[in-house]
Amino acid sequence: MYSHPHYFLSDHLRGVEQLSSLFLSEKSVRLAESGQLAEVNRWIAFFHDIGKSHAFFQRYIQSPDSFQDPPALKSHALLSAVLLAVFLQEKGMDEFWRLLAFLVVKRHHGNLDDWLEELKRMGDEAKTLLKCQAEATDFSALSKQMACLGVGQEAIWTKEVWLAWIERFFAEARSLRRWIMKWNRSNDSLVPYLQLLFLFSLLIDADKSEVGILQKQSWSFSGRKDIPADLILRYKQQQSWPKTKLNEWRERAFQEVDQAPIDLRHHVYSLNLPTGMGKTLAGLHFALRLRHEIERRQRVTPRIIYSLPFLSIIDQTASVLKDVFAASGMQEDHQLWLAHHHLADMRYVTRQDEERYDADYEAAKLLVEGWHSELIVTTFVQLFETIFSHRNASLRKFHRLANSIILIDEVQAVPHRYWLAVRRLFAAMAEELGCYFIFSSATDPKWFPEAVSLVNESAYFQLLSRVTLHPDIDEPVEIEEFARQIEWDEEKTYLFILNTIESAKALYRAFLDEGVDEGDMTFLSTHIPPKERLRRIMAAKNGEYRIVVSTQLIEAGVDIDFDVVYRDFAPLDSIQQAAGRCNRHGQRGGEVHIVRLTDNKKRLYASYIYDAIRLDITQTLLKGKAKIEESEFLQLITAYFETLTARMSNNESERLLKGMMTLYFDGEETVDRLPVSHFRLIEGEGEKFNVFIELDEEASEVFREYETILRISDRWERRKRFSDIKTRFFQYVIAIPARVDHQPPIVHGIGYVGHDSLSDFYDEALGYRTKSEGLIW
Repeated sequence: MYSHPHYFLSDHLRGVEQLSSLFLSEKSVRLAESGQLAEVNRWIAFFHDIGKSHAFFQRYIQSPDSFQDPPALKSHALLSAVLLAVFLQEKGMDEFWRLLAFLVVKRHHGNLDDWLEELKRMGDEAKTLLKCQAEATDFSALSKQMACLGVGQEAIWTKEVWLAWIERFFAEARSLRRWIMKWNRSNDSLVPYLQLLFLFSLLIDADKSEVGILQKQSWSFSGRKDIPADLILRYKQQQSWPKTKLNEWRERAFQEVDQAPIDLRHHVYSLNLPTGMGKTLAGLHFALRLRHEIERRQRVTPRIIYSLPFLSIIDQTASVLKDVFAASGMQEDHQLWLAHHHLADMRYVTRQDEERYDADYEAAKLLVEGWHSELIVTTFVQLFETIFSHRNASLRKFHRLANSIILIDEVQAVPHRYWLAVRRLFAAMAEELGCYFIFSSATDPKWFPEAVSLVNESAYFQLLSRVTLHPDIDEPVEIEEFARQIEWDEEKTYLFILNTIESAKALYRAFLDEGVDEGDMTFLSTHIPPKERLRRIMAAKNGEYRIVVSTQLIEAGVDIDFDVVYRDFAPLDSIQQAAGRCNRHGQRGGEVHIVRLTDNKKRLYASYIYDAIRLDITQTLLKGKAKIEESEFLQLITAYFETLTARMSNNESERLLKGMMTLYFDGEETVDRLPVSHFRLIEGEGEKFNVFIELDEEASEVFREYETILRISDRWERRKRFSDIKTRFFQYVIAIPARVDHQPPIVHGIGYVGHDSLSDFYDEALGYRTKSEGLIW
């Protein structure tokens, strides 16, 4: 009796139980009474694949290609879930825990749904299917395998018991639906949401890891590793940074963080420092201090999850981390740290007993996507779509959040419509899962008033005079007129940040019309392939371009420095982030000018991107001010967020919270309830599709490799081979709106601009040619 090809069902169930119990034992959580969580978790693991024992599945697993019966007959999750629900009833568990276990097992190969709908589907057709599967089970073979596990009494592994249990569950389904409806009306806690996600995560991670890693690897993937608490200090001791005033202030801030007291009763901290003041190293250092103290006092080892909003900042942070670990003589080891995002290489290297181990592709994919590491650098999307999600793939790593230290950089980038929901859920995670949070920003929205500040933030803002902000916002101006107004200083560098790709392209062309030398200037937007975009950023950083025209992609976290920055009107937090690209190192006087650019219909470009409330608050705060010094930024941004908090609507957060509290993971939104699946960290930008730009010889080579890979018939091998080229491949991929007029041919399911047709679709300076007047994106 097999669970997978040539692998006994009993061995798989034992392996999953051992792994899920190990994952649980690492943690200290409050989610349930002592012992109850462990018991429910154990029975979920033992029962999750028990439905595979019937003959239909056994025939399928031994010869998938020759299986001729209706596909539904080979299913196993529903039978496993129903048997578990009745088994737990026999053990005296209440409706809530039985239903949670039922949901976890029923959905362990799919996404979570609405738990009320799950019970509504328990009709005659489903019952007939399960009875047919029970009739086709070899109970003699099953009893022998279960006896090896010591699971339950021999008496329950009989056809009579299973048929009776199936009848009992379906007879009870109506009353269970009524129980859920009553529970939905009365529950006002997020704890059940966390309980379900935690148990679901434990099972699907253990299940996938047992099959994809435990069965294949000779080394222990589940062990934990130590990171020295003084890791950052060791790195700093080996640096020889110049003795500048700004570096003195950076060191002062670092020392303040180093000396900040740690009280484990406080679960939320903030690190609010001006741009360029060393928040990355200071934040990581405090996280390591906190990890050491938790380990010493609570006897659990927290993972550190460092989350950032943009891929470009992740690359920067990962580069710093590589140097930090190397400074302590620690070689590449993904059990120590890894970077995870949707374009991450599926490589996983670890070192044990002075031996290096390289995981194969499938194991590496599971290890990277499962966050099997002590320190994970990841994106907002990966973090928040692990917390607000119904998707199996995202939720698999949810249990790794328990007892973790979650460092969120540029926290203001979280959409304000979700602030209430995030605040409520983070508070529940701190209370129930033992999570700690560190919010890092130059524009802290203060949406966690209980956060303990790690520095005296006002002192650092008052020290600085790198930048003067000039709000030139009284009169809107069209792009051509704005280009004519610029008074260039040949000794200075200029950055122009605009709100849409269309307006940025228009400004670039207007500068050319005004006689700006094309060799002095470059353009940045998401319509430039990533490889070329990075080359331009590095070239500008090295002084090869005096003028850069860009969209907001350069705004937050990118380490680039200009004498003068012009920013098209935007919310104040975006303006302040843009100011962080000006005179970043404090070596000269910096100017930041805010202008209100309009299209030919006299509509502000800002209105296409940002909501009216944030723009109105910003205009009110800036109106009448001729100039604002950097020392005033903190007071200004504090007033902005206070006003925003008072004026913004919490409707979407409240509806999302209602969906979470009623375990409504998927379905239609209603007036008072939003399903969890509707959570969107990035606001909708319209439907888009990917286009591969064959920009150079390397692009031609990687596309030929892509075509060769597509001809591989085995889908697993095909996926593995594509993983080998994925990072290089996506260096040439851009996303364009589906409604764009000038669309490229579709080749192998992706837009394709070949080298021979490059000039038809791609402008060497401005990127993809849209040929769409008035299109906004």
